[in-house]
Order: sequence, then structure tokens, then C-alpha cells
Amino acid sequence: MATRRISPGRRGVGYYRAHFLESIRRDGVVCLECGKLLKALGSHLRLLHHVALDDYRETWGFNRQTAFVAADTAARLRRLAIKRNLGANGSGELMAKARAARRRKDQVQRLESRVRQSEAKKRLYADGWQPRRYRKVEDGRLRSLAKRSVDAKTIARKTGLSVDQARNRLQGLGLLPPHQPRRVVDRRRILDLRTKGLWPLEIARRLRIQPQLVRKILWQLRRQRVIVPTPSRPRPNKWRKMSDQRFLRARRLGGTTVQIAKRLCVSRAYVIRKTWHLRRRGLIAPVSAPRINRKG
Repeated sequence: MATRRISPGRRGVGYYRAHFLESIRRDGVVCLECGKLLKALGSHLRLLHHVALDDYRETWGFNRQTAFVAADTAARLRRLAIKRNLGANGSGELMAKARAARRRKDQVQRLESRVRQSEAKKRLYADGWQPRRYRKVEDGRLRSLAKRSVDAKTIARKTGLSVDQARNRLQGLGLLPPHQPRRVVDRRRILDLRTKGLWPLEIARRLRIQPQLVRKILWQLRRQRVIVPTPSRPRPNKWRKMSDQRFLRARRLGGTTVQIAKRLCVSRAYVIRKTWHLRRRGLIAPVSAPRINRKG
């Protein structure tokens, strides 16, 4: 006995193939393969068309998480799941897979997500929204805000501009000092310090630049087939934990607080704090008070 074909309505299957987002209707889901109107497409695609749901999504441009269930049925199941608190019973493996899939940026964006983003942008433009690069702010308003000693971030938030735009406008009006040229960094100096066994944080402190810039220059040197040695001593870490015996041995060698910190690859604050704790426990002799000569 032949199965009865359910019509998708006055609009044929060709219309739903061109407007595939409308195939998930309130009363059912239109199959874009044959045009039938069903409550759900899972078993229909598997038994009649021998097509998996993932292949169906990829063929017609749906997102990977789109559920092919009637909107009324999906709303009823959603209310039931919230009432029974089914989300609390999900396995950790499924949550880990969902987080991993969300972190992946190399996946191709599906047609459904592009269409939804385009429609959202059209609604924003219809409501009068404009991008920041086209937003106009009067010079008088910027001058009045600058007279109140407001910084660039606050001015950007109040005017709707970006921080860079607000800073450039204020510099153009003479309300901020001009932009300082970027400091030229000697790559040979960085390579020489790295050859001596210094880590990027130590090189940055010695040259008074950002550690990210040092790491970027070292990465560029490796890309140019330049041999960049790796330091043999441990990496500087201000939160490094060490035993009391090791700290006491380093302290017995003498030197200032900064020299001890460099010797142990820790911060100066760590040496001061560790010394204070060991002095309270009696492992380090207390500091003798200076003698005051009192006459008469």
C-alpha cells in the first residue's frame, strides 16, 4: 500500500528549498528531499531516503545543532525538560564534546548561520544602527567632555566611539598629546641576551619593553632559520615554591635581595616575604637594632 503524500501547503517543495529556514514550520517539518510534512525527520530520512541527519544538514545548509522537529513539539519538549531538570543529568562527556566543538574555529560556517547573521544585521540597520567607523560626534561635545578631565575610555563609552577613535579625535583637536612613535627594538641585542641564557621576561625587564614583543621577535627569528638557544636554568616565576633549605643555602652565599631573587629565579617580593616568615620561625637570625649613643 502506497504511503499518502502530505502536501507542504500552497507553497511547493521548490519554494522551501530556496527558503530552507521556513521548512521548519509551527505544525511540522517539510522534507526538502520529497516535500512531505512530518512531525520529525529522523526516522523518515533514515528509512525512506537512507540519509543521515548530519548529511541532510550539510546538503541543505543547516547548522550542526538544528533539530528537525515541529516548533510546537520542540517548545513542549523544552518546557518538559526544564520542568524535569534534565540538563543537570547530562553526562560530562557530552559537555566536553560541546565545549570542544564550540572552541573549534576551523569549521566552515553553514548557510543557516550566515543567513541568520545577515537578517540580524538588516534588522539593526532598519532600527537606525550604524557601525562605529561611520558614527559622527561633534567637536564641541568632545571638548566639553575633555574639560571635565574625562579619560579617553570614558569619552569613548559616552560617545559610542571606539577607544582608538576617541583618542585620535582628541589628539586631532589638541586635547591630548600626540602619539609617541613606536620604539625601535634592536633584534641583535635580544638575541645576544638570549644567548647569555636570559628568558623573555628578563630580557623585557632589561630593555624596558613588553615580554610579548620579545617573544614575537624570537618567534620571527626562528621563522628566519636563526638558531635561538633555550636557557638551561629554570624559567623566572614569582610564585615558585621552594624548600626552606634551598632558600637558606642561597641566602648564605650573600648578596642583596635583588641578587638573591635572580639567583633563585623569583621576584624580589618573594625573597622579602620568605625571609620574614623564616625569621618568625627562628631559622634566620633577627635583625639587630642599631645602637644609639646617648651622651650625658
